Amino acid sequence: MKLDFSILWGDPGLLILQGLVMTLKLSAWSLLFAMLIGLVFGIVRWLGFRLLEPICWFYVEFSRNTPPVVQILFWYFSASYILPPWAFLQLRDFGYEFGAAVLALAIYHGAFIAEVIRAGLNSIPKGQFEAARALGLGLSQSLRFVILPQSTRVIVPLLTNETTALIKNTSLAMAIGVIEMTYQYKHIDNFLFRGVEALTAITVIYMILCLLTAGAGALLTKYLSRHVQRRGAQQPVLASE
Repeated sequence: MKLDFSILWGDPGLLILQGLVMTLKLSAWSLLFAMLIGLVFGIVRWLGFRLLEPICWFYVEFSRNTPPVVQILFWYFSASYILPPWAFLQLRDFGYEFGAAVLALAIYHGAFIAEVIRAGLNSIPKGQFEAARALGLGLSQSLRFVILPQSTRVIVPLLTNETTALIKNTSLAMAIGVIEMTYQYKHIDNFLFRGVEALTAITVIYMILCLLTAGAGALLTKYLSRHVQRRGAQQPVLASE
């Protein structure tokens, strides 16, 4: 059988585009919740709360050392037993397969993002935080106006890498029936026997998505570096007489 990429201009191409829309939705929602989880756990670990540190450590180590596909299957089959009834009903109304995939990917990548946030915060001298508190700023104000803005140059490149990994891991959601691009490839292969053509197109799309994400992260990092250098040049310099 010869390869025929012209089929991509017909129904198979439309199926792949529909899968692309689902992949983008899955990536966006998973990244949003992963960022929230990572921000909370990263800050808690950086602050070093003794009572919460063991919980945060267990979450990070458990999530980072178990395969994402296992976590997707775990939440798909166990959500009804673990989540409270109201949360399970919300998940079901959201779209159970889609919601379970978002939950699993957010928890998995949230652990990595938590370490990214903690690494960024650790890159700032502790004296900055202590000075902000001494000036009367509260905990949230010190983090929001002093520490986090300075740590973005460290956080953004690492966060870009984690975002590209998340985009690629959305393909694992096909294991529970989420109709994203990889699921559409299986559908095309099973019914039209054109899996190679479909898989080639999907591979190119994934590569474009990851390259665009990496490029956006590089541009943002470059902008932040220039912004910091510009602000640093405007600071008055005290010279000894």
